[in-house]
Amino acid sequence: MEAETWVCGLLADYRGLIGEGCVGLDRERGVIAAISKSPPPGARAMDYRSRGVLVIPGLVDLHVHLRGLGYSYKETPRSGGWAAASAGITLVVDMPNTQPPSDEPGAVEAKLGELASQCPVDHGLYAGVPERPELVGGLASTPVAGFKVYPRDLASRREALQAILSLRGMLVVLHPEAPWARRGDLQESPASRESHRPCWLEAHAVLDLASLGGRARIHVTHASCPGTVEASRALGFTVDVTPHHLHWSLHTLGDPCLGKVNPPLRGHPDVWGLWRALLEGRVDALASDHAPHAEREKLGDPLACPPGFPWLELWPWLVFRLVRLGILGLREFLWLTSRGPALVLGLRHYGTLEQGARANVVVLDPKPWRRFPGPRHSLARLTPALMERLAGAPLAVLVGGDPVYVDGELAGRGRPVNPFASRARASGVRGGGDT
Repeated sequence: MEAETWVCGLLADYRGLIGEGCVGLDRERGVIAAISKSPPPGARAMDYRSRGVLVIPGLVDLHVHLRGLGYSYKETPRSGGWAAASAGITLVVDMPNTQPPSDEPGAVEAKLGELASQCPVDHGLYAGVPERPELVGGLASTPVAGFKVYPRDLASRREALQAILSLRGMLVVLHPEAPWARRGDLQESPASRESHRPCWLEAHAVLDLASLGGRARIHVTHASCPGTVEASRALGFTVDVTPHHLHWSLHTLGDPCLGKVNPPLRGHPDVWGLWRALLEGRVDALASDHAPHAEREKLGDPLACPPGFPWLELWPWLVFRLVRLGILGLREFLWLTSRGPALVLGLRHYGTLEQGARANVVVLDPKPWRRFPGPRHSLARLTPALMERLAGAPLAVLVGGDPVYVDGELAGRGRPVNPFASRARASGVRGGGDT
């Protein structure tokens, strides 16, 4: 196995700084072929040595909404994928609340086909919980990352949900809110929405799913309350939090539409509790919950405007400020944004600089401070993060060994893959994966 491209600089991954050296990438197989102090004579190299530039694994976002199909006016796998690439995110996993919803095999295949033809970075898709339990087997045999459980599924699709939970090793991702929390959608002010979707409803959903038993792997996503993190860990579940639940509170982002997300932004005590859980190592991953909408939707009626906002182009470098300020170590940052989410997904060959690992690499200049001028690639232009101060800047992003983003410009789509497609499927059985 020979390297075709070499990327050189200060190598680092979830283990911390490895030292100055070079990563050799086999573009044909899409894996890291070698790691050495310097490239072979005459080899093609992107050499950033002696410049204080980091070479790190590509970042992983396990919770995004790329829309597409019937929601292509909000976002597409192409626009969302380029937004991800520009931020050093080289694997995204899409949610199933699409149009049509990805809760039956035909819809899943259509969405996977759209991702394969458009998305410039590695990608996956969660299946939704189907209405009919007999569809579970067919969905589980498609190359999905797992299943996503929404609040309604806990109430009205429990038979299908139990069939999913019976699948050994199947990844089940929970939106942790009890079904009746949806009544908060009709509350106009952020404070009113928060009071109608309180923290105990998050913990209730976690406990409710746990009560169903089964052999699946449970992951709790976008926990907005420290109690949700604690309940998840007590039950042996993995858990992620979002940058927006850490960065803003209902008191600092009070616009009833621009700041509308589910679960809602919380008060200062809960925000500080989430920070403590993160800094004490009780959170497995960060995830964006990138949820783009058309401008007309987010500027509409506060009682009807949809929740969510675009995050993909900036969130890692909003968080990287903590590294620059000495609050979070580089090793911890790379665990939360790369290795941790990869392991949640069962992808052991992602999020690491090792021979045989996926050749997704980011060249990062950690020094710059900059302001976010607004989305360049996402179709969703309206964001509460306009002019936020960011730290660090990706200089080059490679997917499978191919440059896709270099010096702030698109460089080509490369050969992205669905890493879940190579997993063996056995009827009713699925392992945790080692892709």
